[in-house]
Amino acid sequence: MSEKKSSIGERIKLLQEAYIRELPEKIGTMDYTWQELVATKKLDKYIAGLIRSFHSMAGTASSFGYTRLGEHAYTGERILKDVLNSRRISVETQNAMQACIQAMKATLQAMAAPDGGQYELETLPARREGGSQPRKTVIMVDDDEHFLEGLAFQLECFGYEVFKFHKLKEAEEALPNLDPAGIVMDMVFPEGDVAGAFAVKRLRAMKDYHIPVVFLSRRNDIHSRLAAVKAGSDAYFLKPVRPTDLIDKLDQLTRKEEPAPCRVLIIDDDPSMAEYHAALLEQNGMKTLTLRDSLKVLDYLSVFNPDLILLDLNMPECNGYELAKVIRQVPAYFRIPIVFLSGEKNLALQMQAMATGGDDFITKPVQPEHFICSVRLRAERMRLLRQYMERDGLSGLYNHSVMKQYIERLFLQALRSDTPLSLAIIDLDCFKDINDTYGHVAGDLVILGISRLLEQRLRSTDIIGRMGGEEFAVIMPDTPVATAYQVMEEIRTKFEGICHESVNGTFHATFSCGLAGFPRYTDATGLYNAADKALYKAKDLGRNRICTG
Repeated sequence: MSEKKSSIGERIKLLQEAYIRELPEKIGTMDYTWQELVATKKLDKYIAGLIRSFHSMAGTASSFGYTRLGEHAYTGERILKDVLNSRRISVETQNAMQACIQAMKATLQAMAAPDGGQYELETLPARREGGSQPRKTVIMVDDDEHFLEGLAFQLECFGYEVFKFHKLKEAEEALPNLDPAGIVMDMVFPEGDVAGAFAVKRLRAMKDYHIPVVFLSRRNDIHSRLAAVKAGSDAYFLKPVRPTDLIDKLDQLTRKEEPAPCRVLIIDDDPSMAEYHAALLEQNGMKTLTLRDSLKVLDYLSVFNPDLILLDLNMPECNGYELAKVIRQVPAYFRIPIVFLSGEKNLALQMQAMATGGDDFITKPVQPEHFICSVRLRAERMRLLRQYMERDGLSGLYNHSVMKQYIERLFLQALRSDTPLSLAIIDLDCFKDINDTYGHVAGDLVILGISRLLEQRLRSTDIIGRMGGEEFAVIMPDTPVATAYQVMEEIRTKFEGICHESVNGTFHATFSCGLAGFPRYTDATGLYNAADKALYKAKDLGRNRICTG
């Protein structure tokens, strides 16, 4: 480790230690001020400063990695804002604030314990290998402290770990000790109108990998935009930026997963030819399954779920014409491309094969380039078409009909393997009021917000869908209900902290959730109905909560 890296690491450690030492006095002062406010009822004297104290702790605690303390501070800030808006302090409010302050003190004691000096960031409960997505580190540099804190908080709600810097020099000193997945940079600084662009060039030069960069600026002139392009910008947003727009772009720029390979089912009674064609396709990044017994095609279609079927024309038991008709008469497989692969050179017979439901005809012996190109293009087109058919247009999540199929399929899988399965039904609270008050565009942004949050905080093996309107569903394989409750409770807490923006002002939204699981319920319909009934129970109990079936 270089001297510079060591000094920056030591500096960060010293800052953390100093912050912890100051916490008892800070929390004690906040507690004393609150007690004075309750006793004197002098809102104008105490409330604004107290809100600032809680707001500041919510941001700084999370930045230093003390997430739980930050969440408690944010809860206190919300309580105080309610007091400011209502101009009254009820008994319930006093109890809630006292509980919040006690929770902060208890968290501080845990941090000060011998084994708790470095308070770790909380993660989702471990369920099995391949759990929640790892948090991605983002550097944000902006000399507007209020703007920086607010936007960073929004990103943290969506699973990003944000390092905030108000000065360019601070970011440059800290970068050697960090490995960011992205940089969010203001354009204008005291050093110059395009100082952010020059800083990005210096920052990128320090790393041996490409770091995506998003510029934020109030300047919309060609000179600023050109400076950003010359610095290698990946996006340029005008302030004030909508958090969901920035998060969408960061998700896109920092996504590391390679797309799943196209899946091709090869049906041919000649094993050597089937294996040869499979080898050609697999050599070019596709996944294949070969099937000699054509009469088992329906069983393998449901298991393998191919993007394309490669079908021989002349086979025993049934020929390619007949098999294509069988496949096309099953609604679920009607749109899967079927490409005939045969030595048949008679054009009339080839046309007859196409008329039975084929999409292409390739003649043996095959030219490898033609074969690979034809299969890949049709398989990728099918994948794109399937995405349009299966996905909700606004949220990008699975639609209602697909989710119903997944619930049935994964329930049967859990039944066969005797493993737990949890189903969560989510409904946005008072969504009609949001649309009426803030407009349908704002309502759409709320739907996008919860969709992105679910995708960020859940595993890749969890199935997420929009059931319609403001209702969503999450299927969690290999997950007991108790664990699913903990996961959804963290997501609920994160979601209520997100600040949504509209032309009519900013606002927060919440959701209610019902949970049910296998093995308590013995069929998919009973599981869904139980989760739905638990959702209504959560609504009846006051919303913004989770109930189990």
